[in-house]
Amino acid sequence: MTEQTEHQMPQPTAEHKLIQSLAGKWKVACKFYMDPSQPPMETAATEIVEKIGEFWTTSKFETTLMGAPFTGCCTFGYEAHNKQFVSTWVDSMAGVLCTLRGTKKGDTLMLDGEFFSCMTNSVLKHRVTDKLISKDEHIFEMFATMPDGKEIKMMTSHYKRA
Repeated sequence: MTEQTEHQMPQPTAEHKLIQSLAGKWKVACKFYMDPSQPPMETAATEIVEKIGEFWTTSKFETTLMGAPFTGCCTFGYEAHNKQFVSTWVDSMAGVLCTLRGTKKGDTLMLDGEFFSCMTNSVLKHRVTDKLISKDEHIFEMFATMPDGKEIKMMTSHYKRA
């Protein structure tokens, strides 16, 4: 290969650097909205986010939910070729791979996707927002559009760096 035809390695973008800044241990105050007519179920959690090179992170989320241990794992990155953030999620209470894609507007990441919901036994549109308050704090929220077209809030997670 000549110098002109040699493959150039990708370089991290500002979006990749933002993702990398989330690495570390987090304390999370969670609210789960299981029934809109009832107060949310509240629980404390921890999430440890680790870097994979300069482009990706993985995380492990742990709490107790409905009296049982709950573990979730996330991958998070940015695909520069299509200018989209991308995330996957799996957890110990659902046999579903959740995939989300989106962008950043101002201080908020906004991703969406469609995946199976155990609540309705159907595929629902899901939307998440992650408002970046500071390098040590952010607020994540998840919403789902129900079969009747009404969007409901499913959860709020308030992250503070441990």
